[in-house]
Amino acid sequence: MLLRAVLVVVMVLSFGAALHGRAGAQTAADERALHIERQLLCPQCTNLRLDVCETQICIDMRAVIRERIDQGQSDGQIIDYFTGRYGDRVLADVPREGFNLWLFAWVGGSLLLVAALGGYVLLRLRRTATPAPVRSDLSDDRWLDEQLAHDLDRSG
Repeated sequence: MLLRAVLVVVMVLSFGAALHGRAGAQTAADERALHIERQLLCPQCTNLRLDVCETQICIDMRAVIRERIDQGQSDGQIIDYFTGRYGDRVLADVPREGFNLWLFAWVGGSLLLVAALGGYVLLRLRRTATPAPVRSDLSDDRWLDEQLAHDLDRSG
């Protein structure tokens, strides 16, 4: 009787461990699929990632990703499959190679040039700006009296 109880406990524990191992493998595959989905865009929508788009083509693409993961393909192979099928427009990140590298350099160089020219112009404007001369030979009261007298002469 004791042997039967021990045998039942061992079977239950091994069955639970097998289920837990399968669930762990399933969550790892789901995490991997989600990681790949975040690197791809919907081929029909504009700038909508595959993991949030609900069009039929995206549902089909997610199913293909899971099938290919089950077949043992790497992330790069799966992404290359969709790039070959739909082109580079399905990539969420623009590859920094080839012509795209020239575009990144052009934008960066343009920003640096505008910043340098703007700084130079502001520095030149600051150097050429001169404050109004202050007459130090008159006291404040005397200057105010002269201004009032001048204004009275002009209006009177």
